[in-house]
Amino acid sequence: MLSRFALILTAMALAAVALAAGPDDHRPTWHSEPIVWKQSRSLGKPWAGRLVNGVQLPSEGEQYFTWDPILKTAPNRPWRRWGSDRLLRTLLHVLDDYFAAHPDAPRVAMGDLSRPQGGIFDERFGGLGHASHQNGRDIDIYYPRLDREERAPTKPSEVDRVLAQDLVTRFVRAGATNIFVGPRLALRGPRRIVEPLRHHDDHLHVRIRRDPVRGLMLGRSTQGRPIDAVRVGDPTARPRILVIGCIHGDECAGVAATRRLERTEPHADLWVVHHLNPDGYALRRRQNARGVDLNRNFDSEWRPLGRRGSAEYSGPRPFSERESRIARRLILGLRPDVTIWFHQPQGLVRAWGPSIPGARRYAELAAMRFQPIRWPAGTAPNWQNHRFPGQPAYVVELPAGPLSPRNAERHARAILGLTQ
Repeated sequence: MLSRFALILTAMALAAVALAAGPDDHRPTWHSEPIVWKQSRSLGKPWAGRLVNGVQLPSEGEQYFTWDPILKTAPNRPWRRWGSDRLLRTLLHVLDDYFAAHPDAPRVAMGDLSRPQGGIFDERFGGLGHASHQNGRDIDIYYPRLDREERAPTKPSEVDRVLAQDLVTRFVRAGATNIFVGPRLALRGPRRIVEPLRHHDDHLHVRIRRDPVRGLMLGRSTQGRPIDAVRVGDPTARPRILVIGCIHGDECAGVAATRRLERTEPHADLWVVHHLNPDGYALRRRQNARGVDLNRNFDSEWRPLGRRGSAEYSGPRPFSERESRIARRLILGLRPDVTIWFHQPQGLVRAWGPSIPGARRYAELAAMRFQPIRWPAGTAPNWQNHRFPGQPAYVVELPAGPLSPRNAERHARAILGLTQ
């Protein structure tokens, strides 16, 4: 917190800079309002989502002004100027580089971002409306005008195409996933990123990358390897789905599907654990580092099975293993609506009791065979079905061998289909 004396000095310094700029300098040297930074969340998709902890773009700044596309005037109305902190930081970074290269260029006109909490932004809010602009990742930016006037261009002949192309190029370098440009402007960029789209001859539409995947270390294995969970989607949405890619260290083809899930944006609360048994995976064996079959170590119908190192050794007692305790803690905390455990090599979906209907649905979505099979003693689905009988937990047995990219995509789509 600045002292009162420091605040006075800051105000005097800003006033001195403003006077030095002279009456003909049309750019203020700071944002007209301060930016209140927050850690934002862009939930769902740009065309079906919402914004949490959005950040408002000030009405104008040294390098930009805002333009209301409906009222055809500056500034844009406050409720149309909300985006994620990631979007605003990307925008300001691009503008800094742009004006370093073009110090005499006119300020850039900013159009619509999202509404304060995101959501629908269609024709009910004026004009043609937006099909997207729903989760704080989109912004409309008007092309610089040849005459340098601070208003949106009305036809392609008014656009400074050299500066417009430079803006497009800089947003591509900043990692934009989509840039929609006017079909009549011949602006160029990577084909899958820069696309001509009607109604964009006066502005470019920039969409930034979604929020980074959120990872959480659940704990460490017997040999100290991290066991991580990844959370994607909307943490406030239902269903809450938990997917375990690998519990038996030599049955890990499911990790290809869980890795694919990391790149999705489901309208659900999706949790993914790639490796619950990283030691077994490193050792290329079914059991953990202590020779215990983790999927016989849960306490529902547990009984002594085998001996240390045998294929189905259940351990000296229920939950004797660090990895099974990590899974128990995660499941008790999440209370997932659906849990999917990937295994191999039977090539079918199997379940028992109250989980049968949910497993049948998954089998249909994944085009797999379903078979009702009673849970073995001490397995994770056995424990879950007894502890949470209304929340399906079942096994997807993949075929032997690695999972092809096509089949990994098929299983990821099946899991996302459960959210519908």
